[in-house]
Amino acid sequence: MTLVQIDVALKKKSNARRWWRSPGAIRQGVMLFFFLFLLRVAWHHNVKGGGPNGAPSVEAFCPFGGLESLYQFVTTGGFIRRIEPSALILFAAVLLLTLLFSRGFCGWICPFGSLQEWLGLLGKRIFRKKFNPSGAWDRRLRLLKYVLLVLIIGFTWHLGALVFRPYDPFLAFFHLGEGIREMPWAYAALGVVIAGSLYVERFFCKYACPLGAVIGIAGKLGLSKVVRDEAGCKGCNLCQKKCFAHVDFLSARVIRDAECNHCMECVVHCPKPNVLSLKGVNWSISHRIYAALLVFGLFSLVGVSKLAGYWVTQPAAVSFRDAEGRLDPEQIRGWMTLAEISQGYGIPLRDLYQTAGLPAVVKPETRLNQVARHYRIEFEPDGVRDAVRAFLERRKPAPQPDAAAESGGQMTPSKPAPQAAAGRGSGVADPPKPRFSAPENAAQPAGESGHPDGGQEVKGFMTLNEAAMKTGAPAAFILRHMGVQADVDPRAPMREWLHAQGRSIQDVRDAVAAWRAARSSAPPSAR
Repeated sequence: MTLVQIDVALKKKSNARRWWRSPGAIRQGVMLFFFLFLLRVAWHHNVKGGGPNGAPSVEAFCPFGGLESLYQFVTTGGFIRRIEPSALILFAAVLLLTLLFSRGFCGWICPFGSLQEWLGLLGKRIFRKKFNPSGAWDRRLRLLKYVLLVLIIGFTWHLGALVFRPYDPFLAFFHLGEGIREMPWAYAALGVVIAGSLYVERFFCKYACPLGAVIGIAGKLGLSKVVRDEAGCKGCNLCQKKCFAHVDFLSARVIRDAECNHCMECVVHCPKPNVLSLKGVNWSISHRIYAALLVFGLFSLVGVSKLAGYWVTQPAAVSFRDAEGRLDPEQIRGWMTLAEISQGYGIPLRDLYQTAGLPAVVKPETRLNQVARHYRIEFEPDGVRDAVRAFLERRKPAPQPDAAAESGGQMTPSKPAPQAAAGRGSGVADPPKPRFSAPENAAQPAGESGHPDGGQEVKGFMTLNEAAMKTGAPAAFILRHMGVQADVDPRAPMREWLHAQGRSIQDVRDAVAAWRAARSSAPPSAR
């Protein structure tokens, strides 16, 4: 063996020992870390459940949730249901990191992007080739994610509800097989993404990711860019062939393409050293430095928010009472147990089971959102809300210091409720027949208007805009029918303002039923 052969052999051996320092291994390691982190969050949430005593959900760590709730936070100081302050903090952190390091979040951190990339590698082994479409149709389809972004944010900000959640493949994957009944379209979308990613590199990232659309726009302003040395470049175009986004490297010295996610595969595969490099303002950035800056920057921003007391990933303990101090069934959450609801509302477990139609085999420690899956029965948490509501209406109220205020001061003058007032404030021993009693609901599924569909799909957690869109009944008609003249926020959950107006969710359902009855009786030309 010659000295040259020995030298080559030693170099190969040295490189083999340091494979973990290679640019590809560094990026894959960072991707794997964040993927396993979110997978652990999802698993803990499935095991422990949500709520104050459970574990945070993956939605608490999704930056796009922060953008979805941004308008609600700016205008009201609150968050859309299911969104926690941590999501807004992460969105701000990702936006800041994008302005510094361009689309590094997409190429290095995003767990759903990593999943698609790994599926692409698997697809390459299965199909023996890597399909990466280009051309006019590919460019047109990439505009779809910007259209989806506008539609999702527009409807979400208007309705005050997460309109994309029932279709979100990211959420479906990290539900780990749970909630298929709850969001079948999301699981269907996940199936399309998995199949597409086996054949097309980063299928969802390319064509449908709304967060990627935001980051792509902001990334054009990022300080770090891939730079090409025009003098040393031979024009082999290997960089474009290796790029999942088909970035045109030969058309410019500084790459500002919105699709470039800074994976730096182009830098790694360029046959001439230093022709392609990642640079900040005036300095080159290696893979290791770039990875360290991304990870350190993200954790630093999260750490600062924790120290400042703003980092919240779980809801605070929810009171069983509304803002007026009255027991309110709409405060019931899916992560609550039957025992907690029984104790919180003072309803005996036997009565709760009987009115809600629950079999005796269901344990009191079972969370509402786990009853159907664990016991293989048809069950909706709203059945428990209706049972509690019926119990509270039937029960003779105990004397309270503010009983007079509840009977007179809280009712809207435009729609007096003499029966309710008499039952609450006059000390009558036998109150009138309750509207929400279980026998009535069981025997008469229609609303008070007699229409066969009594608007039962309306829930207290919905916003007024969301209820109007779901049922077709105009928000103005619903308020007018209930006699509510005060300004209410149509983007806030209805349970937050109904009791303050002296109304209940059943009044909203009755208004929807009245609208449908009027529509069904009107001549076709007037519909």
